[in-house]
Amino acid sequence: MGGARLHRTAVLRTVKWDRTGGGRRIHDLRHTAACLWLARGVDPGTVQAWMGHESIATTNRYLHFLGTSADQAGLERLNDPGRGPRRGPARAAPGPGGRGG
Repeated sequence: MGGARLHRTAVLRTVKWDRTGGGRRIHDLRHTAACLWLARGVDPGTVQAWMGHESIATTNRYLHFLGTSADQAGLERLNDPGRGPRRGPARAAPGPGGRGG
C-alpha cells in the first residue's frame, strides 16, 4: 500500500473546507480517524504508524475517548438500526382507575 503524504492546503482546497468544515479544525479529523480505527479494533501500533506518532504513548491518549466496554456495548446497540431498543416484559394496561394491574 503506497501513497503520498497529504498536504493540508491541498486537502482544505479540495474539500472546500471553508464551506464544509462547520467551524471544525482539519486536525479534528485526525483525532476522529484515530478514535474510529481504535474503536474498530485496529492495532494501536498500526494506528501509531498511520498517524506518524513517534511514541505509542501519544496514540494511547486516544484510547480514553473510547470509554469502558459497557460504554462501547451501549453505543453499538444505539448505532445498530437492526436491533432497536430493548424492551422489558409487557405491562398490564391501566385499569379503569388509571393504575396498572
